[in-house]
Amino acid sequence: MTTDSEPWDLAGRLSVLGEADSVRLVESTPIGRIGFVVDGAPIVLPVNFVWHDGGVVFRTLEGQKLAAAAAEQAVCFEVDDWSHDEQTGWSVVITGTAREVTDWAEIEQLERLGLVPWVKGEWRPLWIRVEPGEISGRSLS
Repeated sequence: MTTDSEPWDLAGRLSVLGEADSVRLVESTPIGRIGFVVDGAPIVLPVNFVWHDGGVVFRTLEGQKLAAAAAEQAVCFEVDDWSHDEQTGWSVVITGTAREVTDWAEIEQLERLGLVPWVKGEWRPLWIRVEPGEISGRSLS
């Protein structure tokens, strides 16, 4: 194990993941981060989500995430896992377009997924879908 001040020897341990492996890892965790631009400045916010029908879906309220989705803004979505002790981990970045889900049949389907907001203060009745344009992943073994 190294300390935080020592460099890590990553030679030969970093690998590029294919799309199928990247999606499998995205499906394995419930928390990710969505990045988008608000008033010319980037912002990254945590969300709990589910991978469904080839894309990321999550619940939200009126606000910045919904405004970005309503404008079908380009976004990035990142999911990762890291073990400091083992010095292993992975990261997947999905770039694509966000959109608000407004079709009643799609909303009904999403409601059956059982995704409950992790912030309990206020129910999030609206759905956002990130349509992937590119999925890239890296793994450190």
